[in-house]
Amino acid sequence: MRKTLVLAASLALCLPALAQETAETPQWPEPEISDDISALPEPVRAKRQALIDAARSGDIEELRALVEAQASPPNVSFGNPEDAVDYLKDASEDDDGRQILGLLIDLFDQPYAFYPDSGGQTNYIWPYLAELPPDSLTPEQQVDAYRLLDSAQIEELKQFGAWYYWRTVINEAGDWSAFVAGD
Repeated sequence: MRKTLVLAASLALCLPALAQETAETPQWPEPEISDDISALPEPVRAKRQALIDAARSGDIEELRALVEAQASPPNVSFGNPEDAVDYLKDASEDDDGRQILGLLIDLFDQPYAFYPDSGGQTNYIWPYLAELPPDSLTPEQQVDAYRLLDSAQIEELKQFGAWYYWRTVINEAGDWSAFVAGD
């Protein structure tokens, strides 16, 4: 009898946990994808163009004014370096930061993904590929991926199960939120 009571009590205590495990986990919204720059909100379109213009200058220091004009610098590393521009220059494959500037332009040449974050603000992400599972890209999306990565890098993304290559984000207010690689 005592074992039955203990078993019944244990079962009663576990039922809420079992119910939580079987309840559906809230799903993050599917991103919308577009290549229509004219559909971007004006602050996003303006920041994108300012970043492209700075990158096309060939001088990574041109990004500094854009970073300093914001209340918060963009996230450029999950380690939160003190100086975003210096970090990007150091991350570049050349000493002058031109490779990273070229990469920024290449990202902005891709379609973008967008959806609201948990606070309801919409973020615009380049390339849109950063928001898709790498192992289920359509042939057209694979071509876009090959514009940024080689076959070994794409295979790594598939094995990892997520995009961890460079991506950049501008929020609907026109703040450059991120230019980061990693998961």
